Amino acid sequence: MALTDTEIRKYKPLEKDYQKSAGKGLSLVIRSKGTKTWRYEFRLDGKKDKYHYGNYPEISLLEAGKIHLVARELVSVGKHPSTLLDNLKALQMAKEGASIKEIEAKLQNIVEIEANKQLKTFGDAANKYKSEWVDKKWKKPDLGWAPVRLHLLPAMSELTLESIDVNFIRELAYGIRERKGVATALLAHGWADRIFKYAIEHDYCKSNPACLIAPKRIGVRVQRDRWLKPQEIKRYLTSLYQLNSYRGYKIAAHLTLMLAFRIEELCGASWSEIDFDNKKMTIPAARMKGKREHIVMLPTQAIDILMELKRLAGGSPFVLPMPTDQNRAMRGQNLRAAHEAALIAGNIEDYRMHDHRHTASTNLRNRGHNHDAVESALSHKMGGIAGNYSHAQYEEIRLTMMQDWADFLDSIMTEQTVIQATFRKAV
Repeated sequence: MALTDTEIRKYKPLEKDYQKSAGKGLSLVIRSKGTKTWRYEFRLDGKKDKYHYGNYPEISLLEAGKIHLVARELVSVGKHPSTLLDNLKALQMAKEGASIKEIEAKLQNIVEIEANKQLKTFGDAANKYKSEWVDKKWKKPDLGWAPVRLHLLPAMSELTLESIDVNFIRELAYGIRERKGVATALLAHGWADRIFKYAIEHDYCKSNPACLIAPKRIGVRVQRDRWLKPQEIKRYLTSLYQLNSYRGYKIAAHLTLMLAFRIEELCGASWSEIDFDNKKMTIPAARMKGKREHIVMLPTQAIDILMELKRLAGGSPFVLPMPTDQNRAMRGQNLRAAHEAALIAGNIEDYRMHDHRHTASTNLRNRGHNHDAVESALSHKMGGIAGNYSHAQYEEIRLTMMQDWADFLDSIMTEQTVIQATFRKAV
């Protein structure tokens, strides 16, 4: 720079404006009215032009030099300095020594943030949260997202985030509780809380009404104790096999009751997990809720059902392939639909497919079977020696136990003893 701060301070206004060169097209203009202004004179597209950075001392000599570097670079690529430096944020960054690339990146980020602020409806925030977090982090995002899709979006999708208050969330949660129960209402409330937290984090709104409602005000989850008594089992299985639906769904639903499966344990099963010769199925830890390998002992009736499912699978590696794609495992929703239809036909209320486990557990205990063997069959974690040796110690006991349970189911259906599933032969 040809100028120094000492010299600049000495320059006094005259009758006419005059300027002092700072080098490379930059000059300080001293106005007759007393202000001192930084000016850049340059040629663009063959024409003379000028651009003012601001006044001294608001913009110091050092800062003017840094701004000038950015302005000259813009001109060198055919851009007028105003295309960038008219933005006050960009001008400030130039004063601090930022490059054009850094300034443009920062401005783009600001543009994106401002655009995000336009996402003001609950539906916008929910969809953003699902695509940016749930879809990437959750193993089964669509299944987990069901409470939002079914209970939150229909009521709030088009509402602005700022218009949703505590009273609205409370009444919505109470309504869900009345229709679907406490557990579903608590799930929906939890999702609302997460979505609002995400919205606040991304500056879509300023407050989270869901977090102001304590979950205990909605209700407390209680452990389900619903199980089927023998007459209900008879109505369930009879209704199941009389359904006008795909036979694979019927016998698979029967199998979940016979083996006390979690629905995912059956729907994700592959033939490589089944040892027909030794009458056992080994579910790898990756597919188990408790992340521990689990051995399922297979009674004769289960072997018969699995052999039929293998014929129906038509060469698929999965025990229950999707009807439209044999290279994909069936979703649990397919079986749940058959289950719900059987409940309606059998006039059975408040019973979920997962309750098959409780039905098996309760009936096995009522029939006098060993407590630890029952717990092991249900893949429940046990402590002590029983926990360490449950698989090996109880395999023979469990096979006998599960055979007794399968025979009991047959006897309920046939009202005789040990007639092996003749009711399963009718389509």
